[in-house]
Amino acid sequence: MADERCVHDLVVGQCTECAPVPRGLTARVFTTRGGSVFHRTTDCEALHDGQRKARRFGRDTHEPQNVALSVAQAEGRGACIPCFPEFRPSADAKPCHVRIGGTWVPGLLTQWRQGADRRWSGVVTYVVDGEQMTGVKDQAELRSA
Repeated sequence: MADERCVHDLVVGQCTECAPVPRGLTARVFTTRGGSVFHRTTDCEALHDGQRKARRFGRDTHEPQNVALSVAQAEGRGACIPCFPEFRPSADAKPCHVRIGGTWVPGLLTQWRQGADRRWSGVVTYVVDGEQMTGVKDQAELRSA
């Protein structure tokens, strides 16, 4: 018996174009040539912050392009946290808030660690000035969403 094929003549389940969209994401997203994440809409404030930051540093800015989610992921881009708050890259990821310069911003906690001093820290992803960052933050800089 032959394997079932998709419209692209690939075995169903192996085609990134025809694969089901992960919960919390959309089939089409927006990217910019210089960016590292994909967005739900061109109205995303994090996208605009990133464009402003690029201009501030004398870099070129590029118009957002509407592309298939599979294309954005194949380019190694991650999901913009403000655009896709329901998306979890892993079952263990939890929404949180991260204190950055006295302001609490939305983030995604992917791992807890306990140090030798018995304090906890978390590996978190968050957006600052339009740039998505991943780092380790002390327990005092994290709170649940």
